[in-house]
Amino acid sequence: MNQILPNSELIERVISQERKAQFQLFESTKRIVYSLAYRILNDEDLAHDVLQDTYVEVFQQLRSLKQPEALIAWMKTITVRKAIKAGKKLFEFDHLDQSQDPPDNQFDSWFDGELLDQAIRSLPPGARAVFMLTTVEGFSHKETAQLLGISESTSKSQVTYAKKLLRNRIQTLLRI
Repeated sequence: MNQILPNSELIERVISQERKAQFQLFESTKRIVYSLAYRILNDEDLAHDVLQDTYVEVFQQLRSLKQPEALIAWMKTITVRKAIKAGKKLFEFDHLDQSQDPPDNQFDSWFDGELLDQAIRSLPPGARAVFMLTTVEGFSHKETAQLLGISESTSKSQVTYAKKLLRNRIQTLLRI
């Protein structure tokens, strides 16, 4: 299916509660929303719930969007907040010793996206959530900490922990 990103005309039609336009917006953006929710939660049912909740809010609040070109970023923000709320009970943050290995800022380029996705899904929920928000979605540690209700240092240590686990899991998956 051709994916056409929403434009200001479509947004106006959605605001006017035109069902066809709402469906078109949903169809053109559902993969982005679902994928983000699933990567944070690693649970299909919860990701579908977040997908639904995100669109309810989008359709209710779209009128408040000032810049149509910011629609996708706005929808991602809503999705992240809803995924975090849905996953609060799942997220556990392992207590890590501050003297553990310093962060490694290099990811080797010898693996593909499918392998990385598999490794990310295998992370503990808390480490996965922090990794996804900071490393994949570009949130700062301060923003991530606020969203998850943890300290900035916990956010930083969880990313370090996640990267270490990812490195080990990818090496295991590749049998290096």
